[in-house]
Amino acid sequence: MVHIKEVAKYFKADHLTRPLIKYFYYPLSVSLSWIAVSLGWHAHFVNLLGLFSGLTAAWIILYLGGKLMILAGILVLFGLVVDLSDGTVARFYNKKNAMGKWLDESTGFISFCSVFFALMIKTFVENGDIRIIYLGTYTIFSYMMINYAALLSEVLRNKFNLSNPMDKMRQKASRTFFGISPGIFSFALDIQWTLIALGVVFDAPYFLFITFSILSSIQWMARYIIFWGK
Repeated sequence: MVHIKEVAKYFKADHLTRPLIKYFYYPLSVSLSWIAVSLGWHAHFVNLLGLFSGLTAAWIILYLGGKLMILAGILVLFGLVVDLSDGTVARFYNKKNAMGKWLDESTGFISFCSVFFALMIKTFVENGDIRIIYLGTYTIFSYMMINYAALLSEVLRNKFNLSNPMDKMRQKASRTFFGISPGIFSFALDIQWTLIALGVVFDAPYFLFITFSILSSIQWMARYIIFWGK
């Protein structure tokens, strides 16, 4: 049987620059990756576990609620563990491919939107506040936009041979902040998944939608500044 340390070598090193992943998600992800490798699971199957986890969380939110919201939040957190694990398993088997990338991107998107939608409808049914529909709809839109912005930015940089301005900003800022890269404070996947999980566990859709919308809007709107005049 393969040792867990062998599997850990294939965990994406860039993720370990983020404290939340390094000290919380990394041990869980490596453990799941080791289990998957030991049982001979394909990386695609691991990825689909994440999709099942996200959809189950949305179903619990929409139809059960109550104390089971804690379980739904845990399932959301498990979604990120899976998201980090499937790539580790794929690299271990050296089987990275287009299908894996598609599953990786689409699974998180479907899970997020399902959970947002379930929270939105649940809250509206409970209190009839139409504002939650507006907030939830914009949150889903803003999440779509940060994904679109990330994918399109990469395409534009390759097409027009542009450097990533954020890399230069991070390098310059890291010298100012005692060698700490400001990238660890960015609204990346670990922050997104954790924020959603907390919003679910504490059944706080207003806090979640407002906070997520503000942070994600800043992220995708920043592209207008980044690409201005390029």
